[in-house]
Amino acid sequence: MRLRHTVGATLGALALVLTIPTSASAGVTGTLFYKYGDPANPKLGSLESPQALECLNIPEVEGKNDTAFAPDSALPEHDAAVYTEEYCEGTQTIVPANTKLGPEVKFKSVLVDRHVD
Repeated sequence: MRLRHTVGATLGALALVLTIPTSASAGVTGTLFYKYGDPANPKLGSLESPQALECLNIPEVEGKNDTAFAPDSALPEHDAAVYTEEYCEGTQTIVPANTKLGPEVKFKSVLVDRHVD
């Protein structure tokens, strides 16, 4: 009798898990490139398939006085917002889809937001 209840409960739980919708903040297609480090000899960083609507701190500069700069969007269907401070605080600059901005744009965090048609 117990085995039947256990199997029934397990199958019910499995059915519930399979019917729960997946998260709306799935990774977007594309990459956001950026530079960091010494502006005279910068290193290249990237966020591949970043989560939409999720604030991401730039790992190479997180917790440091340094900033990333020169955002280069290879996100074909989404704009990104870069922020001068961690946790998407400070001054915001919009990086349109498939657009590269210059080294004067300095940032510490990014939010991939608007879907572009």
